[in-house]
This record gives sequence, structure tokens and C-alpha cells, in this order.
Amino acid sequence: MLWFEDQPTTLFLESIDRWTNTLLEDDGFKPVGPSKLTVRSRVITKEAGTLCGVHVINRMLDVHLPHIKRAWQAREGGHFQSGDVILILDGTPRDILSVERIILNILGRLSGISTLTEQWTKALNGMKVASTRKTSWGILDKWAVHVGGGLTHRLRKGDAAMIKENDQIALREGDESRSKETMKRWVKTTDFNWHGTFTVVEVDTISLALTVAKSWCNRMMETNENRPLVIMLDNMGPTRTKEAVMDLKSHGYNEWIYTEASGNVKFDDLEEWKSTGVDVISTSQLNMGVPSIDMSMLLDDDGIRELISQN
Repeated sequence: MLWFEDQPTTLFLESIDRWTNTLLEDDGFKPVGPSKLTVRSRVITKEAGTLCGVHVINRMLDVHLPHIKRAWQAREGGHFQSGDVILILDGTPRDILSVERIILNILGRLSGISTLTEQWTKALNGMKVASTRKTSWGILDKWAVHVGGGLTHRLRKGDAAMIKENDQIALREGDESRSKETMKRWVKTTDFNWHGTFTVVEVDTISLALTVAKSWCNRMMETNENRPLVIMLDNMGPTRTKEAVMDLKSHGYNEWIYTEASGNVKFDDLEEWKSTGVDVISTSQLNMGVPSIDMSMLLDDDGIRELISQN
């Protein structure tokens, strides 16, 4: 949905434009335009990490400062060390300085997310990890998770029919119980095909997970539908999650059922989560409150002298 045939999709480009336009406007961006005077600047990293934001910066410059020439010294998803030059820009000094902080903010934030996500994926050694819809920069955060090797889950609300606690309250229509019978009725009668390619139902007990799985599999067989269901085991912890996964498998609920563990998933507990057998874990820790990678942009000495002489 974000990358197709070696280029960003319209969805991705529109998201980039929304975020970069906002950042530029907030920063009082005023381009100078083409000039005979050009200087060279370099973006230099101050710590190691995984690069993300190349396509975002390219799009921003293409739209707002197309006369600035750029030469990337690292690729999207590539690794860099402290002191590496990752980007060289040639353009007027005022134009380069007008986007200096925006470029550093974008590259630093997105690279921070991709770097941390890669640490999670390596620690999980094959188990999948997904971000949630708790984001600060929307689809850009999701892209950074993808670059780091994580799953994006849903980019937007409409990408899947997801029945979480508040959705269940809305579906009750006055029925306050969260009984098995209520859950069976939802699974049997709700039109989950109104959007998205898969469905997620949140549960918080093993018995509820089994009820939902059985009702879903029965519905798929009775209606000849072929729609995967993700059972989100919410705040159940590694021990209960492992028990729930084993119970679901022992009942043969495998063809349409996938399991997701969410809620209070921490990096320090990943060894425990790896033994649960769950298909995917999801966490907002991949992108919320993640430290940015420290970078700086430096003009060549000649460029600094030219800028001083102009003033």
C-alpha cells in the first residue's frame, strides 16, 4: 500500500506532503529560489543506526526546492555509523538553511524508529512484531516501522474490521454483557466485509478466544467465506497467551485463525514472548517516545564565508 513497482504510492506521497507542508509552514519556510551562488552541505550522523526518510526528503525537495541537488551516501534501510555522511546537498545557502532543521528532524525521528524496530525484529528471531495505530506522525511512523523490518498492521482505521473494547460497546446496542453468547452473535451476524481484507477481534480470556474462534470457523464453513480472523489476546501476558495459543491449536482452529498478543509487551520480555507460539505481537513502543538519531548538517567552509559576506 505504500510502495509499488519500485516507487512510493499515491497514499504514501499524500501523507508525505501533508506532514512536510505542516512542518515547513510551522517553521516559517520561505525559499529563495535558484541562484548562481551555491554551497555544499553534508548531513553527518552522530551515532549508529538504520536510515529512514530518504523518500520523504526527496519528495519534499522535489516539491519545494527542486533546484537543490542531492546525493545520498546511504540507502533507505541501510546502516550507518557515527560520523558517516549520509546526504550531500548543493544549493543556495539560504535555501539549504531554510530546510536544515526539517531535514534533520525527519531523518532523525524516522531513523530512530527504524533503528529500534530492527532491534526488536532481530531479538525476536523470526517472530513478527507490528506497530499499533498509536502514532505521532501517522503513516510516516508506519513506514519507518516497515523499513526496520516490522509489520504496519493497519495504516488507517479502514484497513481492517477491528472489534476492540470500544467497538464491542458500540455493537452491544444496550446489551452491557460481554458474555460468550453475545460474542457468538457478533461473529455470526456482523458484516465484517464492510472494509479491509481481514478482521481483528479483541478478547481478554482463553474461553472467549475459543468461543470466537469456533464461531468464526463455523461461519466460514457455512457461508463459504474465506476471510482470516486475527484474535487479539489483550493484556494476557506470555503465560496465558501461550496457553490460549495451545488451546486454539488443539481444537484445530488453524485455517482461518491467527493470533496476536498485545498490551504491555516490553523489549525485556521478548524471550518469554518468543516461546508463546503466537503469530504476531503488537506494541506502540516501536514508534511512540522513541529517541531520534542525532544528526547535524554542516556547510563547507566556503559556503559559510559566502553566507557571511552576503550579510
